[in-house]
Amino acid sequence: MTPLGHDPQARSALIRRTERACDDVCALVGERDADTVAAVRRALAEPLRVAVVGRVKAGKSTLVNALVGRRIAPTAAGECTRVVTWYRYGAPDRAELVLTDGRRRTLRIDGGLPEDLGVPAEDVDHLEVHLQAGALREMTVIDTPGLATATTENETATRRAIVGADALTANSRSAATQADAVLFLVRDAERADEVAFLRDFLAASGELGASAVNAVGVLSHADVFGSGPWDGADPVDLAADRARRLAVDRAAEVSDVRPVAALLAETARTGRLREADARTLAGLAGVEAARLRLWEQLGPPDGVPPATMTRLFELLGPYGMATGRSVGGGAEPLLRWLEDRSGLAELEALIRRRFLLRADVLKADHALEVLDRLAAGLPVPQDAAVRAAVEEARLAPELHPLREVRALSLLTRTAPDSPLVATLTALTEGTDDAARLGPHPGGDPAAYARRLAAQAQARITAAGGPAEAEAARTAARSYLLLARRLAS
Repeated sequence: MTPLGHDPQARSALIRRTERACDDVCALVGERDADTVAAVRRALAEPLRVAVVGRVKAGKSTLVNALVGRRIAPTAAGECTRVVTWYRYGAPDRAELVLTDGRRRTLRIDGGLPEDLGVPAEDVDHLEVHLQAGALREMTVIDTPGLATATTENETATRRAIVGADALTANSRSAATQADAVLFLVRDAERADEVAFLRDFLAASGELGASAVNAVGVLSHADVFGSGPWDGADPVDLAADRARRLAVDRAAEVSDVRPVAALLAETARTGRLREADARTLAGLAGVEAARLRLWEQLGPPDGVPPATMTRLFELLGPYGMATGRSVGGGAEPLLRWLEDRSGLAELEALIRRRFLLRADVLKADHALEVLDRLAAGLPVPQDAAVRAAVEEARLAPELHPLREVRALSLLTRTAPDSPLVATLTALTEGTDDAARLGPHPGGDPAAYARRLAAQAQARITAAGGPAEAEAARTAARSYLLLARRLAS
């Protein structure tokens, strides 16, 4: 599926204009800042960078494993979980430590990343892992240490990587261009410090940060939500209800929220479940729930070795054990059930709609914001010249897709029933100009686009609020630009 609702020529125009802004700024700054601008420019040609952020034990690394389809990220506490890790597409599979002094060291991958890095975590800027994983063709995934932990270095590393704060080394200054978008994990209810981090990220994200277009919430551990799986309501269903409420309550910080059972997703996607596991699980269908729940105290059910019970709980968790044992039929239907109940497919669909279809827009907006922030540290009159170059780019017709995406996001939150929602959705998600224009009565398509522009312009005075008025202005401009392209 093509990113952003533009044909390839329009998409490349968006990136080319942003690259030109980088070149303009590079000519205005010194050598050190030129390195940062060069990193910004390189990122425009790379896949979208999506960071996974949350507290320790929020399920970040388990979700990363599920997304890439490999059990590569360590989930147990260790040195490797204390550093920022980038997962990129590449062959052969390999990993490199990037140290704070810029040196690189190869790290052996033996089925997964090691717990021991071989150097102190404080000497590591970040870890780069290259994998032949299909998901990484379209996005680079950045796994981060936990927020709000007793180890302040963890949060500092996360903030430096994602927000760009405390970028003390030359390498980190380049890395301050990092995340274009964020998956933000919470376990149950969001905490004040988590909301504060999200707001910091959005504030550092560019114009689109104001509409939370580049942030999606993930209610993790959906399989143990509420009182758990052994009695009462299904925790996954409870988590889905909670996610819907969070999406409304936190609309200023995230564009949507999805419940995910990352452990179930990891088991479904990484090939760890064997046919023997499925048979053993099905054999537990008649065992009382209390016996399974307390098996470590009461001993395993007859005929099941303790090691097998331990393995099944590691693969499936309490929810998979309590509910999955009734699936039957072997490994294949069990894997389908795990996939369905994990919620991962819905999250991936949301990532595609919110992030990947808008990849060029998110990258361009983030790049211009980094350039704009760079100006703050420059002397007069350099700062004004850099800001002028950035502003000129933002006002260019090629950058109009940023306005479309932001207007749609704000309108969806404040006036979801407005007919302009469908208009802007078609404009931002159409795969080419014909799709953006939509069905028309024939004749000159440019003339029809101008007619739609006039209709959108007329809606400005009749708008029900500022968001709808801005959406109408944006749509009018979109159709005029579309008419110009069609006429040429």
